[in-house]
Amino acid sequence: MRKLFLPLLTLCLFVGLSFAQKLPKPTQLPNALTDAQRQSLSAAIKLHDAKQYDGAIEVYDKILAENPDSSEVLYEKAMSLYTRGDKQKAMETAYLGAKYKSDQLALFYTVMATCLDDVGKPDEAIQIYRQAEDMLKSDIGMKHHLSSVYFNLGVAYLRQKKNPEARTELKKSVENNFAYASPHYLLAAIYNGSKYKIPAFLAAARFLSLEYNTPKSKNAAAILSDTLKPPATNPDTGNVTIFLSMDAPKDEGDFGMYDLLLGTLMIAKDKNEKARSENEMFVDAVGTLIGLLSEDKKLRSSFIGKNYVPFMVEMKRMGYVEPFGYMALYISGKADAMTWLKANDAKFGEFIKWAKGYQLPTK
Repeated sequence: MRKLFLPLLTLCLFVGLSFAQKLPKPTQLPNALTDAQRQSLSAAIKLHDAKQYDGAIEVYDKILAENPDSSEVLYEKAMSLYTRGDKQKAMETAYLGAKYKSDQLALFYTVMATCLDDVGKPDEAIQIYRQAEDMLKSDIGMKHHLSSVYFNLGVAYLRQKKNPEARTELKKSVENNFAYASPHYLLAAIYNGSKYKIPAFLAAARFLSLEYNTPKSKNAAAILSDTLKPPATNPDTGNVTIFLSMDAPKDEGDFGMYDLLLGTLMIAKDKNEKARSENEMFVDAVGTLIGLLSEDKKLRSSFIGKNYVPFMVEMKRMGYVEPFGYMALYISGKADAMTWLKANDAKFGEFIKWAKGYQLPTK
């Protein structure tokens, strides 16, 4: 036990001393790799993937001897050091990389914060992100990096089981980069577990429009299908039962009316609707819900009203409710939805291209 404890104590002391200083400002531009250096980097990454971390780090060091200002190599080296268990050197390497205005900038912050979190210093990890926030928020060219910082702050708070704080940071991530899929997914999960039905539906919808073919997509699609599932019917009386949660939170907006209406959107109201399939009813319900949300003036000043509602409204205006709806149905397990998707492949492709390129209206 003594042999295990002393290295950990040394690491904790290092973390406390070396990173009490401020993060460097990202003012330097990284150097591009030559073709030969890029080939060496690819070979080193393969060694890392094969868990040959020492060999990978040796190759990284050779590249850095020739090109010390490569942020790509510094990041890969930091990751190999971290994975090998050398968190002290991983933090040192990430700190060096954080001075470059590069694509890896937010990743360097994550390496440093993760090392701190791993040794039981979550508050210090959060301070890494707060320092990064202070440096990046005034630079409009850093919005994507800032979005990543807020996302990782949200993850850090989730690890501490501080869901309200996590929600706050994830919303900032969405506001800084609406095309970043991950914060939408985590927001949908938090909303869904906290009785925010409509916010969960909308966050899951945006995530699915960006990432429809990953394991997380099924979870997002499940939120959509559960929100708009047909209400329970008493087999004896034929009466429909709609449950309304009286303690649903209202700090994201008052969605009580929608929670009540959700149970009616999948109920056939006349002979024509009874002739429609459940899939068609679902797609129509999505369109109806969007229409209702678009007319709710009370929501317009909220996070939901400023971010998710405009996206859904524009999706409907563009005629993309059907490809979105059938995509969600298929991912949620409705195999017959593929018939529509195959018959409308071009339309589905248009929708995906539009969704990935969508930008929120200028505020």
